[in-house]
Amino acid sequence: SCGKKTDLLDENIAERFNLGMQYFEKEKYLKAETEFNYLILNNPGSKLALDAQYYMAESMFHQEKYLESIIEYDRYSRFSDNFNKIEHADFRSCEASFLSSNDYLHDQGSAAELMDKLQVFIEKYPHSNYYSKIEEFFIEIRSRLAKKEYEAGRLYLKLDEYEAALIYFDDVISLYYDTKYADWARIETIFTYLLQRNPEKATSKLKNYSNKFNDVNNYKIAESLIDDMHAGKLTLSNYIRLYK
Repeated sequence: SCGKKTDLLDENIAERFNLGMQYFEKEKYLKAETEFNYLILNNPGSKLALDAQYYMAESMFHQEKYLESIIEYDRYSRFSDNFNKIEHADFRSCEASFLSSNDYLHDQGSAAELMDKLQVFIEKYPHSNYYSKIEEFFIEIRSRLAKKEYEAGRLYLKLDEYEAALIYFDDVISLYYDTKYADWARIETIFTYLLQRNPEKATSKLKNYSNKFNDVNNYKIAESLIDDMHAGKLTLSNYIRLYK
């Protein structure tokens, strides 16, 4: 009698897993999540429950429940022995962390924490097929941080707090030299010195930046600002364009 009950239970669990997979393959992720969660709760510790853990995490990810999915991916990675799925779960955990971060990230600390997580993945899987995606995440995070510093500098510039603006622009140039914001910060630095009626300093800075612009067109923009100042043609349109 007990054996028959166990067989029926096992059969029911397998049916629920198959139903969950059917929902998953049809992209009905909420229903799939429900079925996989039922299996995990009613058959903990089994191989099928571990597989359900992975697919429940995937279902959550596709519903953009990123923070919840991270917990499930990490739990799967701790207990599974399927190397390929562990690697994918670890990548998804990184991807979910990246996607759940704010446009600018909260601060340097939260950005550093996320980049540490990405670095751990690279060290754990040095030859991963996901390497290029992880690298994209790194680049985007640095770009977000650069944008945050750059916008702070522009805010101070609009408030006529020129020295504070220059500090922020210099941080962008020195810390985020590989982002587009570095060139923009160089242009804004030249512009700031011109606003201070100091064309000599602007010219000196441009000379220092001459071979450091990532885009030669940005160098030409900065150069034209100085030329316009000398020619008395630094017009309102120039100011508006760079203040926007």
